[in-house]
Amino acid sequence: MDLREFFIEDRLEKFRTEASCNLGESGIRNLDLGHLAEYLNLDLRELGKLSLADSPNSGRKDLREEIAKLYKNVSPDQVLVTTGTGEALFIAFHLLLQSGDIASLFWPAFQALYEVPRSLGGNLQKVNLLPRLESQELGFGKENVNLLFQNSPKLIVFNHPHNPTGIIAEEEDKKEIQKLAANFPNWILFDEHYRFLSEEEDLGWSGFGICENSISTGSITKCFGVMGLRIGWLIGPKNWIVQARSMKDYLTHTVSPISEFLTLKLLQNRKTLQGKIKETLNANIRNFAHAAASDKLPGVVSFKEPRGGVVGFAKLQTGLDSRKFADLLYEKAGVFVLPSADFETEGYIRLGFGETEERFRLGLERWSNLGSEVIALLNK
Repeated sequence: MDLREFFIEDRLEKFRTEASCNLGESGIRNLDLGHLAEYLNLDLRELGKLSLADSPNSGRKDLREEIAKLYKNVSPDQVLVTTGTGEALFIAFHLLLQSGDIASLFWPAFQALYEVPRSLGGNLQKVNLLPRLESQELGFGKENVNLLFQNSPKLIVFNHPHNPTGIIAEEEDKKEIQKLAANFPNWILFDEHYRFLSEEEDLGWSGFGICENSISTGSITKCFGVMGLRIGWLIGPKNWIVQARSMKDYLTHTVSPISEFLTLKLLQNRKTLQGKIKETLNANIRNFAHAAASDKLPGVVSFKEPRGGVVGFAKLQTGLDSRKFADLLYEKAGVFVLPSADFETEGYIRLGFGETEERFRLGLERWSNLGSEVIALLNK
């Protein structure tokens, strides 16, 4: 099968650079190099000494050592540095899935997590999370975790903190997946892009190592406002990582030594920047939740605060088309959001909370004045 259009990317390309309030992105508002250097206490003259030769195919060793520290009992030989998590996922799916295999995941989902398995001939087993957004309960839920393991899938994709809902693995979820993984003969992929921005004080829980056939993906790009560095990684058993590195040789082969250098410095000095980002992120989430609960955001009827990551799903008033509503917000208020239709479901919008506090606040103020336009949209 062919890969279909990446639904969210077309809208992102059109609006993300022009929006006065960008709530469509799934990462923190990007820093410039000067501000990053200031936060990390980095002398940019160090870049002048950097060789522009190819990096090692697996990634420079000191960077792999630093990434390994983010996990329990992981060695640098279990780390493959990749061009973002997109490449890491692409490699993993091609190594683990064949036509007819079942890939099980939570739904709705980021398209790369199911589109590549679908293109390989995989059968998707979707576990619907939307009822959890309508309940007061936290986490994925014991029943939903069990549903992931139904029909003995060849691969389970456990994305947490979850994009687009913001759900994290709570203690009950962790215990349940640990119990089920003990007798599971196939593979579990933990897609953990947002580990740096979870409810936990430092790093969110990682499922890597929960069973012999577990792998994990991660990145610094969305959590630290450095999307342009395009650095991600793949964690797995040593022998499997050797296979993954061989496949990477057919794709990007190596990553930029400049991106590797800056990523290394960021990871070595991440905690100060991480704290600042969490403060802004949490303030934006609280402000949105308060405005939604006070009926100050026309079109939104409910919102469950994300417990991790940068994004959340807000439920729309019955009868609103999510694409038309997203268009209205952009055209009338300069607020860019993603319609749930781009996640192949309806009735919601996905919001990113990585905008600056000032731009976020002004965007909400303009949104609050759209009452009559939303009513007109409902009556069309």
